[in-house]
Amino acid sequence: MGERRGGGPDLSRRSLLKTTGAAVGLAGLSGCVDLIEGDADRDLGRLAEAETAFGNCWMCHHACGQQLQVNDGTIVDISGVDGHPRGSAGPGTEGTLCPKGLGEMEKAHDPDRITRPYVRKDGELQEVDWDEAFAYTADKLRDLAETHGPETFLDAASWTTTDLHEVVWRDLYGTPERIGRGRHVCFGGAHLSGNLMGVGADMRFVDYQNSEYIIAWGRNIFESFAGQWEPKGVLEALDNGATLVVIDPRHTPTAQKADHWLPIEPRTDGALALAMAHVIIEEGLHDEEFIQEWTHGFDTYEEAVADKTPEWAAEITGIDAELIREIAIGFAEAAPAAGIALWTGVGQYAESQKASQNVFALNGLVGNIDRPGGLRLWQGPPFSDPFEVRDIDLPNNAADETPALRKYDEYADQPYRHTTGIGHNIVPEMVENGHIRGIYTHYDNPINDGNSEAWMNALDEMDLVITVDAYWSELTRRADVVFPEAIQLEKDTLIDYAPAWSAYHDRRWMTASEAAVEPLGDSKPGFQILRGIAEEMGWGEYIPWESEAEYNEDMLANVEYSFEEIAEQNYVILEEFGYEAWRENGFGTPTNAFQFDLDEMDAYVRSLEEVEEMEGVELETGPQWLPPGTLGELPDEEYPLHFYDTRSVFFAFGADQPLSQQRSQYAARHGLQSADYEGNYLTINPADADPRGIETGDMVTVESADGAGELMAYVSERTPPGFLTAEFGFGEGVPHEEGFNTMMLHTEGVDPLSSQPDRHIPIEVHANGGDGA
Repeated sequence: MGERRGGGPDLSRRSLLKTTGAAVGLAGLSGCVDLIEGDADRDLGRLAEAETAFGNCWMCHHACGQQLQVNDGTIVDISGVDGHPRGSAGPGTEGTLCPKGLGEMEKAHDPDRITRPYVRKDGELQEVDWDEAFAYTADKLRDLAETHGPETFLDAASWTTTDLHEVVWRDLYGTPERIGRGRHVCFGGAHLSGNLMGVGADMRFVDYQNSEYIIAWGRNIFESFAGQWEPKGVLEALDNGATLVVIDPRHTPTAQKADHWLPIEPRTDGALALAMAHVIIEEGLHDEEFIQEWTHGFDTYEEAVADKTPEWAAEITGIDAELIREIAIGFAEAAPAAGIALWTGVGQYAESQKASQNVFALNGLVGNIDRPGGLRLWQGPPFSDPFEVRDIDLPNNAADETPALRKYDEYADQPYRHTTGIGHNIVPEMVENGHIRGIYTHYDNPINDGNSEAWMNALDEMDLVITVDAYWSELTRRADVVFPEAIQLEKDTLIDYAPAWSAYHDRRWMTASEAAVEPLGDSKPGFQILRGIAEEMGWGEYIPWESEAEYNEDMLANVEYSFEEIAEQNYVILEEFGYEAWRENGFGTPTNAFQFDLDEMDAYVRSLEEVEEMEGVELETGPQWLPPGTLGELPDEEYPLHFYDTRSVFFAFGADQPLSQQRSQYAARHGLQSADYEGNYLTINPADADPRGIETGDMVTVESADGAGELMAYVSERTPPGFLTAEFGFGEGVPHEEGFNTMMLHTEGVDPLSSQPDRHIPIEVHANGGDGA
């Protein structure tokens, strides 16, 4: 691709800036890099004698293939796997890794990792052996169940490499309380809308290679992606002449590559989507046949957009009316080979459920659902249930338990209890009320995800805190039991994360890897940790597998490959699957249609009615415009700036903030590698920085109505005036505690329809003085 688009870096589909440390600033912008410190820093002698092994990166849980060179138990090199479904552009293309995937080499040998179990004795965490740790845990779990009931224990495991935690805590221990990352803290509003409308919570990825028109709506695909396949797929589409539209307040690396960048006013996505629908219907570009045969509630939708003209939306969004019209027509004319990539940007504010409903509706309007180049309904491989393979009759000890939010009157003011059952931000109140008394965390730190101060107090008040982690933090230091987990490269892994979006748009696939090196110190894989707890609790008969590899083998009972065969080559490509799955299966909704109108979703209707009564607003079951401030807060005289926490290519969920390589690359990207500071940066526009006397490298205090903290400023026009951002997952959530945990600015604010923490916060910023450079 010789031509630069939108002034961005000239990235090729194959190489994607395969760089050394000298190009780290530009590499950070690409998001798709082989970023190694340079050949001079590599021990070529050890590399020549190394053996090849494989991994599947789990730093952000999207499982890009990793090819490792291992010499005498040490990983000496790491790179991508060619043709890997998640780590490449498809067959015959080069596999690459982003800085997170490359950083796992450092993590494998990081001396700062926790490598022994700890339990709390006499108020202090003390190192013990595994037998004592399991016995201690079982005694505490029995005490909790006998005193307060197992229903007071919360399973807060995130995207682990084993799903055994659901069996242990729900089926065997008997708790109905479960917080999952996707629907509760990551993109809850969009997660709920996708489910209710019929395309599923995770079907938010476009059939990129076949697409002629891609809208990255609140998505920075070249930096925060679901594997290397995603930005590579967009680049391939651009090579083929596709149009890329980016809707984002910030001028991101993805915006640099776009044909059209729409710097939308924050939280006005719903208005833009309705205006686009108005144009598409007015121009007669909607898919009449699909709408008549496969959708529900179009009349409601058509009425909702009748007066939502581009001129109306221009006043709200700041986007020119003619550009709105152009984008709407271009999208509809390219359909069905047109798709909208949507994720956290439209899923993390107080009005996000209604906004994402408006955006998702555009897919049904133009009939792009599960058609080439459109919104793909991805299909995963035919995994077997290992418990069924072994004829194990699991008890369902949580079957008769009602989640606390639906059981107790104290939570009648939480409308989302009908749709999601629990919310992240309400957990501290549940602890205060005695309805949650213990927790199991695994691969996640709830302190990073909202209402942080209250969460830290709640963890202190719980009777039992069990955490599986690799590093010390304000979470692990508060725990009663700390189990050190082996990282993905140290365990046998079969990735069963579904749906199976990938560079293979019409093929199922599997990826697996055997342990490349031994677990560091005395750490163990999560499977063995959960199995050890189960055995100590007397549940060993339900988990008879001696190893995770054995368990994985039973998952493959319906395919022709063994676990070892897949792991030896890292991935296998399976049978084809076609398009338009809805012709055979429908959409799995009460109407079995794609639902513009959610009037048939009883739980949703109950939530809607309660929000109406609580907030004094009129809500519709169909698409609807909710202005910012209808359900959340707005900037005001005291807190005049708009804050939103973001993701970068270097970090994911707090899993790799501890790694020095990641932090140094992040600093270099901002030109601050010489500063005596390894935290996150507050990105602020010069129009906001200059009147406050703030320069890049200054330490500043960010303040909201609920909290305050200090971090370093980075002055840039990449963010618009009045809109400030910072990378989340620093401060109390990571071992070195440097930087600021941005969710300390936040308390209980949520989207009341989905429970998603409202990550858009009114703030003020004050210069502290001092040059950190």
